[in-house]
Amino acid sequence: MHTITFEPTLDHAPKALATDLIETVLHASDPAHAFKKHFDPTTINAKTHILAMGKASIAMTNAAIECLGGQFARATVVSTPELVAQAQFKNKFVELCIGDHPLPTHRSVNAANTIIEHARSIPSDQQALVLLSGGASALVCSPKPSTTLEHIVETTNTLLQSGAPIQEINAARAQHDTLKAGGLAEILEQAAYMETYTLSDVIGDDLSIIASAPTFRAIPSPHTIIASNQAALNALCAWAAHQHITIAHLNRSALGSAADEGRKLAKQLMNLPADSASPIAVCLGGEPTVDASNTTGTGGPMLELALACALELAQPSTPQLDDQSPKSWIVFTLATDGRDGPTNAAGAIITSTMLSTPESIAQAQQALTEHNTLPACDAIGATLRTGHTGTNVNDIAIAIRYPSG
Repeated sequence: MHTITFEPTLDHAPKALATDLIETVLHASDPAHAFKKHFDPTTINAKTHILAMGKASIAMTNAAIECLGGQFARATVVSTPELVAQAQFKNKFVELCIGDHPLPTHRSVNAANTIIEHARSIPSDQQALVLLSGGASALVCSPKPSTTLEHIVETTNTLLQSGAPIQEINAARAQHDTLKAGGLAEILEQAAYMETYTLSDVIGDDLSIIASAPTFRAIPSPHTIIASNQAALNALCAWAAHQHITIAHLNRSALGSAADEGRKLAKQLMNLPADSASPIAVCLGGEPTVDASNTTGTGGPMLELALACALELAQPSTPQLDDQSPKSWIVFTLATDGRDGPTNAAGAIITSTMLSTPESIAQAQQALTEHNTLPACDAIGATLRTGHTGTNVNDIAIAIRYPSG
């Protein structure tokens, strides 16, 4: 179970709904369960070393150690400060390293050096398991001699602030880092065998992009995707069915502006037949972005998407979806790693009662324009927080319309 907190003003019904949905989605994208499901023990025939990097690295490593049994040699694990502080390993042959995210620091460089030293020390008659998950690109950073950490930070920050897609960001990272774009695979060539297991945070699961591809190279090595955004979306759809909510439209690759994706979601819901006798919904999965390069506002893609969707549904020009009930629709968004952009929020749950006055609508519109969505969602009681979840399979969102009566 995860510790989920809501704003004090949120009613019990949407709070219970959101809690159930969050637990369902996070259970489906649990890294340990996913690793055990996909692990192939027949490939292990010697002592095996683990090199793990990312927000899910701790859970994946624990699962891998359990699966390896007596064949486990030792592990180097890199994750965020918060997740490292919570980590528990029963095995003493695990070295935990702290890196930083979304921008690398000297801790990220130190973590990379520890990974490199471990990789180089693996005997030629022993094997290597590389465990990758979202955040690894920043958590582990090994600048090439031709560049500096400061240049990497500046380049990455500019791209992040502009809302650039992850493909562009990780391509830029790979140009300046010795471990990325197959760099780690080159170091591990002396090992008897190398295999990579990945919890994907890239829509489409492109191995040349995920974690900036430390083990991806021209001569492929075994690589298994253990879970991705599809797992979260499938769980969302299963949850909706259990709640007797009909999913009328599903977008599996929402990669545009978060505000635009939110407005599209609202319009899809508004365009559905109004005579449905049961709750009806539209949902999406993906990695929407926010261009915050010209603003000092605080917010993230899931907060922005939720607010944009809710505002579209709440406009006075919009026909009332339910003339008798003020709770005729709900918008829910979730960043599965528990961190929506630079905020400590995981997402939002917005009901039609939260934007029921001209004043609340005007304030929300201004916040959206200024990309200042965290204070706006806090103010209307919509923000939800989970803390660091230990997984990362991108984002999901659902907008639900309830029938009249």
